[in-house]
Amino acid sequence: MTIPIFLIGLERATGRARLMEQELQKAGLSATRVNAVDCDAATREDFLRDCRAEGPWGYFHTKDMACTLSHAKAWEALIASGAEQALILEDDVFLTPELADWLNDASWWPADADIVRFERWRSTKLYVALGRKRLSHLGRELRLMRSRHPGGAAYALTREAARHFLAQKPFDITLDGLLFNPSASPAARQINIYQVIPAMVEQGNEAPGEYNMGAPRARPTGWPLIRQKVRRGIAEISSGLRTAANLALGRATLEKITYAPQVLPATEPNQSNTA
Repeated sequence: MTIPIFLIGLERATGRARLMEQELQKAGLSATRVNAVDCDAATREDFLRDCRAEGPWGYFHTKDMACTLSHAKAWEALIASGAEQALILEDDVFLTPELADWLNDASWWPADADIVRFERWRSTKLYVALGRKRLSHLGRELRLMRSRHPGGAAYALTREAARHFLAQKPFDITLDGLLFNPSASPAARQINIYQVIPAMVEQGNEAPGEYNMGAPRARPTGWPLIRQKVRRGIAEISSGLRTAANLALGRATLEKITYAPQVLPATEPNQSNTA
């Protein structure tokens, strides 16, 4: 069974749309467009119908509300499509052409996986705790994530995972916090997330004049800022303790996630080996 793609993007980001269409064509892929929620098209009060002003990560910025709600639209599209899984993409990424082979046949999907991350976060200093069990497919590994990982630009999830996260409404945390930060998101603690290594998608495919579109994030002041710092500090401590425990018990190793456009020899046929 093939895995469909839902591509999230602002309607007014026409430059990004053109670049992503080119990127998809080079990879031999097609996607269903999901119009992103525009943070400049409504007031904060409008967004508070589906979101909370604060949450476990502190003050919830309007721009981050729009991002989370945009992905919720993609989850709804997955459920409506009848597909078992779907790849969710944001509109500023580079894709490896090898991605098509992964999406054309979902037999590699780990039996216990709710989400599979295809993205590398661009930080050069980030280490992620990954489970020791290694599954391999077409020259890459899949490993269970055992710590938080920023970014939500490229991940596949199941229909049940989509329903699970839609049930968290009203949302109260950033998209990547909701999905990939088990110390701050109870919903993330209840699912299994795998990471593809080397990653197959990387952000940075920006159209001129369309970088970081929308109003800038407003920094809270006073007591809301204090609450945010306290909550984030508690989450960071919890994350560190959780990661340290997994490392000490031999459940995980610390790894840097890399991005590789190609891992298979171009002249050899693709072969799968799952262990």
